[in-house]
Amino acid sequence: MGHLVFPYDSFLAETEEDRVYLLEKQDKDGFSWYNPKSEKCEIYYNNNIKPWLRHKFTIPHELGHIEFGHVFEKKITNRMQEVADEFARQLYMPQIILFKKKILTVHEVMSTFDVTERYAVIIIDRLENRLKHHGTEFSENEYRILTAFDYNQSRNK
Repeated sequence: MGHLVFPYDSFLAETEEDRVYLLEKQDKDGFSWYNPKSEKCEIYYNNNIKPWLRHKFTIPHELGHIEFGHVFEKKITNRMQEVADEFARQLYMPQIILFKKKILTVHEVMSTFDVTERYAVIIIDRLENRLKHHGTEFSENEYRILTAFDYNQSRNK
């Protein structure tokens, strides 16, 4: 997609004071912005944060901000954060794959996707809520995702 991804350690600013200020001003996990010099969107993630698995959510979350144009807004709202969160969840672990591949417990999500227990609990809660309110109906686009997943799985065997 042409976006650039960097660890916080590589973030350069005019002065060290500017660098520290900008990184402290931003989210402790990561941030994204449009760099007018490179004319590209850039994602920075905190490579020193623990647990290390947190990056697996932070980077797709920031990608969501880019894809929905939030990086061009003056302020990121709570609604924009929610949209980026959902983008990250669906990008990383689409609900149709969890359901159709029977990855239905916290332990199975953790071992299959190598994520933290906290994140696995969120994923399973959201899937259970969806199934409770919407049953097992999935959209045409979700079936496309499943087809692509199955295709890639077959190619990797």
